[in-house]
Formats: sequence, C-alpha cells, structure tokens
Amino acid sequence: MISAIWDIETSDLKPAFGVMLCAGIKEIGKPAKILKEGRRGGNDRDLVVALRDELEKYDILIGFYSLGFDLRFLNARLRKHKERPLAKRLHVDVYRIVKKGWPRETSCSLAAVCEWLGIQGKTRIHPDQWRLASFEGDKKALKYISDHCVADVEILEKVLNEFKRDIVSVSLA
Repeated sequence: MISAIWDIETSDLKPAFGVMLCAGIKEIGKPAKILKEGRRGGNDRDLVVALRDELEKYDILIGFYSLGFDLRFLNARLRKHKERPLAKRLHVDVYRIVKKGWPRETSCSLAAVCEWLGIQGKTRIHPDQWRLASFEGDKKALKYISDHCVADVEILEKVLNEFKRDIVSVSLA
C-alpha cells in the first residue's frame, strides 16, 4: 500500500468564499511536491481536479486536520466546478491521534505539536502574504505560501513518526 501526506493552502477557510492556492503531497520517504498551477484568479478548477487525480494514486492519505478541513474544502470546490469528489480511501488524520493523547489545556495545532516535540521548520504566514497571493496573484507571495505548504508535509512526516504507535484506527473518507 502506498501512503501520501497531503496539505492544502487556501485563500479562505470557507470554500464558498475561498479558492485553493496550492497543495503539497509527499509520498512517505520521498521528496515533497507542490501543485500550484491551474488557478486563474478565483477559478481553481484545474488545480482541484489535478489534486484529486494525484491523491487517487495513493491507497492511504495522511494529513493534519485533513478530515476536518482539507478533504471537505477539496470536495466542496470539486462540486462547485461540477466535478466528482475524491474517491473514498483510507485516511489517517494525525490531528485526531494527537488530540486523543494531548493535554486538554494545550493547543493541538501543528505548530504547538512541533514545538512540544522539538521539530524545527514550521513557518508562519503573515496575513499580508495571503492577501497578496490570493487577490493580487503575487508570485513571490505564492512561492512563500507554496514553500510553507511543502514544509508542512515534510514536518508532518516527522510528527507521524513520533505518533506511529498511537495509530489504532483509520477512517474511510
């Protein structure tokens, strides 16, 4: 079975208002790749279709809060463009694994988990970068966001390695 870690970056948290800016995909043990071509302003049809088709090459998908956000956003944008949603596959949401074993008073964000585990490389995106990439198509801002997305999938592989023994169930999503 082939597994891939994935993450998306969007212009808004709601798919009715936002579009996908880019997506990172990393087959376990291999270099990450970025999908960012195919968006023209508010039209992200080609990008979301390309991501769906790429994800369907893998048997197991792994993400962080991906069942709560990434998968829902992707499928909503696909439906908006009258495209079929991502076919069902096994899905490991590392956020759900972390949350079960994490102290309640501690944030379960990927940044907090990385800080706790001493994993370096988690970046922050300033709101101005989002606006420049989203509304003005600024190539430098989009590159920064794409690099952030690639870093997230690389970091998530390290987090996954820390929590492998805690994986007791997966969801078919």
